[in-house]
Amino acid sequence: MDRIRTLGSAGSLVASPLLVLAYWLTYPAYGELAGDDILRAVDREPSMTAVSDVFVALGALLAVPASLALMRVLRGSTPRLAFIGGALSVVGWIAVEVLVMTDVIAVEIADQGPSDGELERFFDDLLTNPFVIALNVAASLHLIGGVLIGVALVRSQLIPRWLAIGATLAPPVHLAANLAGQLWLDSITWVVVAAAYALVIPVVVADDSLVPHRVAVS
Repeated sequence: MDRIRTLGSAGSLVASPLLVLAYWLTYPAYGELAGDDILRAVDREPSMTAVSDVFVALGALLAVPASLALMRVLRGSTPRLAFIGGALSVVGWIAVEVLVMTDVIAVEIADQGPSDGELERFFDDLLTNPFVIALNVAASLHLIGGVLIGVALVRSQLIPRWLAIGATLAPPVHLAANLAGQLWLDSITWVVVAAAYALVIPVVVADDSLVPHRVAVS
């Protein structure tokens, strides 16, 4: 059972960023920030939105064991960064999982067909609700966590330095690209993260190699 859990955590390191990438590639409202714009985009392709929501729900779910696996691997060389980065990532991705429901609601509104604007106003009010805003703030913690994990990867020297630096820069670049609606640049960030985390998999799987790594650092 422990071996299966380890293999699952290792697989999530690559599966999670690739699933999130699939979400952004298929999400009709990519780059839209206003409630009206999001609803119009979803209304054009409600089925595709539902598919993209499955991708991000799975990606955010798998990001939790992936973050925990990174914490375990990195705690020997950079325990503080590993703990803080992993913890922030877990909290952030759990918030993302909850925020997926706003897309679900948008799809349901689109399924209602033409309306008198009451549902649109409801959706705008939903996005500006203090609780939803708080969830968005919490979700942003996975970006900070990703940066800290990237720094920990640079210090640990578990993967090539240039790729670790790429993983460190990926979260802020993703945010900027997302806000600017630059899907091509955003896509690159998730490929970089997937490639960086893929090189950590052998260390996660080879439990025996983790012990001497921790002993050597101590």
